[in-house]
Amino acid sequence: MMALDGWTEREDTAATGWLRRLLILGMAWLIVGMAVMPAGASYNPGKAYQYVLALTMWLPMMVLIAMKPQRLLAFWRLPLMSWATVLLVWGWVSLAWTHAARPADEAARNLSILLFLVACQWVFGGNEYRTRRVLIGCSLVMALVAVGVIVNDMLHPTSDGRLTGIGVMANPNLAAAGMAAALLCLWPWRFDGWRGALVKWLAISALASFVLLTFTRSAWAALFAALVVVVLSRGGRRAWLYAGLICLLGALSVAAGLSVLLARGWSLRPQIFEQSMDLFMQHPLRGLGQGSAFQLEAGSEVLVHAHNMFSQLAIELGLPGVLLWTGIWLTLGWRAWRHRHETLGQVILGLWVFGTVAVQFDLPYLLDSPRPGWLITWLPLALSTAFDRGLQAKPAGGA
Repeated sequence: MMALDGWTEREDTAATGWLRRLLILGMAWLIVGMAVMPAGASYNPGKAYQYVLALTMWLPMMVLIAMKPQRLLAFWRLPLMSWATVLLVWGWVSLAWTHAARPADEAARNLSILLFLVACQWVFGGNEYRTRRVLIGCSLVMALVAVGVIVNDMLHPTSDGRLTGIGVMANPNLAAAGMAAALLCLWPWRFDGWRGALVKWLAISALASFVLLTFTRSAWAALFAALVVVVLSRGGRRAWLYAGLICLLGALSVAAGLSVLLARGWSLRPQIFEQSMDLFMQHPLRGLGQGSAFQLEAGSEVLVHAHNMFSQLAIELGLPGVLLWTGIWLTLGWRAWRHRHETLGQVILGLWVFGTVAVQFDLPYLLDSPRPGWLITWLPLALSTAFDRGLQAKPAGGA
């Protein structure tokens, strides 16, 4: 078992125990806040959201690091965390030649990702009970938000008929990703008693309905693939029965929305990919630099991002960035598959499959401020460190 160096409750002092509880609040705010708080320009997190996050996560995490800098070394030794750190550092290095309008903001985004990854070790810390509470609690709140948005859309329908969320999720693609992530964080957990099971399936129904009503095809395909893989990973006849039921529901959903789905065609994705590769080949080794502005011309549209996370990384960070993230992502998927018989392994596997499909068409930004993309990339990566620890079934101290 790996040394946790202060990340379990056994090592808590009065100060670190208080900071841990503050970080748990910050984690809940990071997930739920992006679904309810107003956003800034281009769906960036608003100032109020960021201020609360700074007080409940960034600042407490920096205090914990300052109290014991060796914690960063322990973090570095966790599986995949060293490579994730190298990727973030390469992003910082690329700011030396970037054409980003605000390089300092880009540097702060990478710092926030690093602090998030370290903070997850304190929030979850190999404690299955607390991990369950945080993930289920946030998913249930997201389900309530989904119901509220659906009801509001019935009263005030959008012009294009596609459901959107609030603030950072005020975009069908972003909203679908956020709600699908909440569904996948809730799906594998078992509830005792019929009341708990009823609440779980009502919440899943609300989240699934939300994703369906966004008419985001990439999210539909990604969620369908994720649920089938997670269900089949359990093995047994019942798994095949549930997978068949999911396939039937998926077919009915596609049939119901077929005219809308076909009307949008390929949404210029092949042309966008071709333009992205041309731009990548202009600077294949170092890229344009993180946050560099660029334009892609596809059809009659001029786009400012690649609509594909790997293409976006190739353009901004060049071949090193793509290779680093591809290696991290594939290794994460393998680790999740190896732990597919554990509940947390199924959560991570579901998020991994969803992310693998979804980022091919939408959600291009990996190195960014907290957005729904974090819930299907950085969150499963951080959760995966629990595979190498002895999970505690109950909290030691009521955290």
